[in-house]
Order: sequence, then C-alpha cells, then structure tokens
Amino acid sequence: MKSFGHLNLNRFIISFPVIATALLLLFSSNFLFAGNPELLFEAGSKAYLNGDWNSALGHWQQIEESGFNNGALYYNIGNAFYKTGELGKAILYWEKAAKLMGEDGDLAANLEIARSKLIDDLDEPVRLPVWDWFDRIRARFSSGTLAYSGIMFCFMTFAAIVLRRWIFRNSGIKKGLLTLTWLLVIITIFDLSLLTLKARDDMRQREGILTASEAEILSAPAMGTGKLLFSLHEGTKVRIHRELEGWYEISAGKDRQGWIRKGALGVI
Repeated sequence: MKSFGHLNLNRFIISFPVIATALLLLFSSNFLFAGNPELLFEAGSKAYLNGDWNSALGHWQQIEESGFNNGALYYNIGNAFYKTGELGKAILYWEKAAKLMGEDGDLAANLEIARSKLIDDLDEPVRLPVWDWFDRIRARFSSGTLAYSGIMFCFMTFAAIVLRRWIFRNSGIKKGLLTLTWLLVIITIFDLSLLTLKARDDMRQREGILTASEAEILSAPAMGTGKLLFSLHEGTKVRIHRELEGWYEISAGKDRQGWIRKGALGVI
C-alpha cells in the first residue's frame, strides 16, 4: 500500500508535465491571438454564434485596444452589447461603425430598432429641408468612399480633357466630351465638398452616447456646486462642446445644455 505522501508525490510528478503543457498552450495561444487580429475576430465570431456574448466581446475588444479601427469590428461589438442588454454601448459602437461604413442596411435597421427603445424624446432645432437632405446624402458615404470616388472623378475629368484636346477631332464628339467634362467637374466639386464637411465635423464637432442608465446634467462641472438642470438616459446622443478634467460640456436637443461626468458618456 502506498502512503499518502508518496501517492501525492507521484500525482505531482505525473501531472506536472500536463500542467506545464496546458500553461504553455494557454500562453502561446494568447500570444498568437494578440498578434493576429484575424484569429481574434474569428474566435469572437465563433463565441458569438455559440451565444457566448461576453467572450465575443473580450476577443473583439482586444482588437480594438490594439489600435484597429474597422466598421465591421464596431458593428459586431455593437451587436454583442445589444445581446447583453447594454443599449447605450450598442448604439455607441453602431454609431462608430456608421462613420466608417457609410450606408449599410443592417446597421441602419439596428440603429432604428435601438433608438425606438430610448427614453428621452428631445426637441431638435428646426432646420431647412435642404440641409436635412444634404446631411442624409453625406451620411450615406464614409470618408474613405468619398476620398476614393473624388480621386476617381478627378482622373475621369482629366481623361475627358485629354481625349477632347488631343485625340478626337470630330466636332460632335468634342461637344459631347465638353459636356461630360463639365458634368464630371460638378460631380467632383460636390464629392469633395461632402468630404471636406465630413472632415470638418470629425475635427470640430464631437458627439457622444450616454452609456450610463441615467446621468445628471449640471450647470457647472463640479458635484455640490453645480445645479441639477435635467437628466438624460442610456442611449441618448449628445453633442460635446468642450471638456474639463472629468467632465464634458454637452448639449442635447434644442435648448438643453450642461455638464456631464465623462464616465457616463462614450465618444463616437
């Protein structure tokens, strides 16, 4: 009969290689994942399909923390947050995805469903219909799409000028190319105007989404000294005007403005 101590020692001797191998595999797989966003993305997708939303978030947020900005990544993170019941964070990441992806049917449908569940009903300032139409057109395209199309239209304009000037001598064709050139110039100017406005908004106009279930908006950026102006709830979009240590000055809707703690707000 083996003694208790001898038995434990044998177990340790037998199990130590197994434990060491398991730890080596664990650390090597984590290192492999950390250096390969595609593997992390696939692991997150597998966890999501298996209904493990938190594991999916863990994998996908590792990619985000490594510095990758991708519309599909943000879209999936938003989906996972929606599954876990975190409406504000879901809207935040879907809004981030919209800035990179432009028009996307599934993304627009998700945002519409999520916004229908919001508590706050804000009065938006009255605007001319033409500006609403312009904003809708601008929202359909990402900055990358506008940049690529702008380059393409510039090249096409240059090609039309070359064809008209040096290749075709038929007056009918030259007139057609002249019309095409002016049309391309107008389209190019419109495209670059949209791109310039989007770039300006990205630099000067920041927006955020409330990720806290409820947040107090104060008249001053300090607890105890600021007067409570109103409250906002999870998922509401606000405009960020400036920031001080630990606080954002925001506006919501038409006439509401005040200060909110940074921890209650996610910046788009």
